[in-house]
Amino acid sequence: MRMDNVQRLVARRVEKLLEQLASLVARGRTGEDLPAIGVTLHLAHGHQVSGELLDYLPKEAVLLALKKEALSRSESVTYVDLASVVAVTVTDAGRLAQVPGMVRPLPTRSDLQKLAEQLAKGITEQFWPSEGTLGGQVLRFEVDWVGLDDEPGRLAMELALNVAAHALRELGRSEKHGRDAIRSIATVRFVKGKETAASLDGDTGTVTVGPGGAPTVQAFRKGFTAGR
Repeated sequence: MRMDNVQRLVARRVEKLLEQLASLVARGRTGEDLPAIGVTLHLAHGHQVSGELLDYLPKEAVLLALKKEALSRSESVTYVDLASVVAVTVTDAGRLAQVPGMVRPLPTRSDLQKLAEQLAKGITEQFWPSEGTLGGQVLRFEVDWVGLDDEPGRLAMELALNVAAHALRELGRSEKHGRDAIRSIATVRFVKGKETAASLDGDTGTVTVGPGGAPTVQAFRKGFTAGR
């Protein structure tokens, strides 16, 4: 599972997680082509047991096949008292994407447009709170969706928006003349590019959004101050 997708996983109580994983196992028993679910159960007092999840009895017990090849080549199974399970490790996190409710939904174009507006408004209110009410300058985040309105593009855009907002806030708080520097930026544009990076030209910041490694707050902050 890619790191950006791992970050979209949601937290679950141990009991709820096992219940949802068992529902996937049950679908497999009906003939649906689904991968086996490998887990490690971390037990009270530091013990642990690993195997393929076979069944789950809510509030009572978990049944595991002890070897990776499971029951097709082994008759060894372990029955675990649910009350003794304090944590669960899923061997291949990518399989969680097939479990309903385990992954946050992908952001839509509308979601990201609202996020851009909220982030820009929050920064404006933090560093020049009176401007908006007096009809003066407010920071704007503008998104050019050409080449970005698909799943990879929206995921990259979500990350770029958040990193840019963090970088601008850090710039405003940390630089010797940071407040003046951030207040001199009127617009930050987000456009498709070969890589994700930030730059500044006059009063306009540009964030190019591309595939590859995750951008850093430090790199964006440096980009927003380049040439000053």
